Amino acid sequence: MAVAQRRNENTLASMRTMLLGLHGFTMNGASLRRLLGALEPRLAEHVELSFPDAPHTASEASVAQLLRRMGGSPSPPPNLEWWNSGEDGRQYRGWAETRARLSAELQQRPAVGLLGFSQGAAVAAALSAVAQRGSLPSLGFVVLVGGFPPRAAELLPLFEEPLTIPSLHIWGEADPLAKHAALLVTKFSAPSRQVVTWPGPHAIPTRGDAADAIVEFVRKHAPSERVSSVEGAG
Repeated sequence: MAVAQRRNENTLASMRTMLLGLHGFTMNGASLRRLLGALEPRLAEHVELSFPDAPHTASEASVAQLLRRMGGSPSPPPNLEWWNSGEDGRQYRGWAETRARLSAELQQRPAVGLLGFSQGAAVAAALSAVAQRGSLPSLGFVVLVGGFPPRAAELLPLFEEPLTIPSLHIWGEADPLAKHAALLVTKFSAPSRQVVTWPGPHAIPTRGDAADAIVEFVRKHAPSERVSSVEGAG
């Protein structure tokens, strides 16, 4: 009976939606998890959470440049990046490796959603576009926080038609990147997108109406049974 119960639990766990959290530029998976704060246990009621690290190390110059632009304190090391753009932003060095790594992550569960912050939101948008073309496993939904549209020449054709994946777009009204986050909204189909703003900086809202909107959006698009509800588990 114990063996059968474990098998049932493992099967049910594998049916739950996986939510991949994609961190921002110069961050890492652990720092994104800390940034979620009180939001993490609320999301964990509905999905399995995973926080992969980007495959590239950001240079000290990149970290310093970001701090000059955005202010605040540096993210604890390792300081990682999903890609680094050229001077004109038309080429993303490291995208191929990032795509390969995250493609492997997407294949671990039959149902996967993405939550991307800052550069991670741009990566999530790129993955959504590639998946819509059938070159990656399909995605269930995407949450984009403080993001921006990818500008690399090789990715632009993927956004010629609006993406139809259910999308939630969130940014702070005091976020220096707010105008870019608003532009990212236009890359997604109006019937399947939702926009929420909050009176905050370049961060993930962890409390209040905006945080509630994230939890509700994930709950709506990632229906799953709880492992504890396995029939006959006793």
